[in-house]
Amino acid sequence: MCAHEDGEHYGLLDDLEYGTALWFRWGGAHVDLVVLPDCPVTGPGPDREGCCLFADHSEQHTWEDTVEEASCTS
Repeated sequence: MCAHEDGEHYGLLDDLEYGTALWFRWGGAHVDLVVLPDCPVTGPGPDREGCCLFADHSEQHTWEDTVEEASCTS
């Protein structure tokens, strides 16, 4: 199965006020614009890099190592 076939998906459109951003949300036949709060989680280490996603997102934070995905063309 290729990534992004099922469920809701999100794409960042624009940063708004501090702590919020405007996101596209789509899944199936619907598309919405939603304002979501930023993810408050920061990474370990001295730089404490912040997550670039929204609060309560699924999966891992943007600063975590990603698991290699299978190609959708194989």
